Amino acid sequence: MRARLGRPRRWYLGLAAICLIGLGIRLFYLFHWLHPAAVQGDPFYYHEAANLFADGRGWPDPYELRLSGRYVADAQHPPLTSLLLAVPSVLGFTSFLSHQLFSCLLGVGAIVLVALAGRRVAGPATGLVAGGIAAVYPGMWLNDPLVMSETTGILTCAWIILAAYRFVDRRGFAEAGWLGLALAAVMLARAELALLALVLVVPLVATAPGVAWRRRAALLAVAAVTSVAGIAPWAAYNLARFHEPEYLSTGLGSTLAVTHCPATYSGRDLGWWSFDCVLALPPPPVERSERDAFYRHAAFDYIRDHSDRLPTVAAARLGRTWGVYHPWQQVRLDTIELRPLSLSRLGMVTLWVLEVAAVGGVVVLRRRRTPLLPLLAVPVTLSLATVVVYGTTRFRAAAEPAVVLLAAVAITAAAGRLAGPARSRVRRIAGGRPMRSETDQGYPT
Repeated sequence: MRARLGRPRRWYLGLAAICLIGLGIRLFYLFHWLHPAAVQGDPFYYHEAANLFADGRGWPDPYELRLSGRYVADAQHPPLTSLLLAVPSVLGFTSFLSHQLFSCLLGVGAIVLVALAGRRVAGPATGLVAGGIAAVYPGMWLNDPLVMSETTGILTCAWIILAAYRFVDRRGFAEAGWLGLALAAVMLARAELALLALVLVVPLVATAPGVAWRRRAALLAVAAVTSVAGIAPWAAYNLARFHEPEYLSTGLGSTLAVTHCPATYSGRDLGWWSFDCVLALPPPPVERSERDAFYRHAAFDYIRDHSDRLPTVAAARLGRTWGVYHPWQQVRLDTIELRPLSLSRLGMVTLWVLEVAAVGGVVVLRRRRTPLLPLLAVPVTLSLATVVVYGTTRFRAAAEPAVVLLAAVAITAAAGRLAGPARSRVRRIAGGRPMRSETDQGYPT
């Protein structure tokens, strides 16, 4: 009994060691490559928005405030990343380095959630393998010290995968509420992932086996209510301060505007984005919801006039996101976000290995009759969102936990198959008697 009680403790000790390795890698990356950093672009937005919120100044456009001193209400990005970064800000740690360090800790939190999800999906060994991959795989940590929303996206997507499998196990009202809350967190991290409501939550709850349809409806209602409650404060805040209805973000229009124009529909930047798109447009309104609508209408007009190019553009976007269309050009383009070129190349090669292993993981789980929807929903959703907007490496970040988990399943299964014949040979050599380690440690023989 004592030995069996010790096994979970050893598992958590192993996870703690993996987390320390993951933290060490993130800190080495930060101080060796990125410190001191030029604070610009999206990292500047998240950093400044966190400090402004911690100072009680609400949610203005930090760029406008810095350049002109004007306070302009804004929701260019959903709030969760800056809300989390506001935690150290409230405690007095307002420097960009403080936010970089805190973001690295969020990355370690993602390691924990990935390991817990792996343990649920395919056992303790798979959990530790998944955690180990999450600790060292560049796709899981390249964004952390950059202070990007991809870190929050990875964290929340690992959470929703774990919450989905928890619902599969128990199918109770508490589990449905937990799933809805995870969905709200995902939406507050990355607005495009609101599609997970239709791709994951609704089908998972509505098709729960062995549950009466009335109970399924009640479970779905609980998930919906908790999800709406999670995003309601932010949505209500936006509805009260903008001229046009805005719920999660005012950033869709500007994103579409830089991705639907001649520069991104053909040539070198096919499937990516370009500032040339917005430079060709008239000056937009200052008020952010009106600006969002202005850019959306301009993008939709271009899409209608060039619909014949959409299949080609969509394929290029999808290929860029998953590393199969001009991958070396894409890693060079990624340097605009301050990603070191050598590490981006390492991440791309590692991605290809994990993608192949992930396909094997799908096969293994299908043979075991383990539900696959929680692991496939995020990659599918991310792919749909990529087709609509543009292809880039960082958009794939939210799907990395699913890729890591599926790869870990395949690796653990392969290791088990290879170890099986070796154990059989040892037993034959020992005359069929159990090994000393098996009996003394209380493991089943």
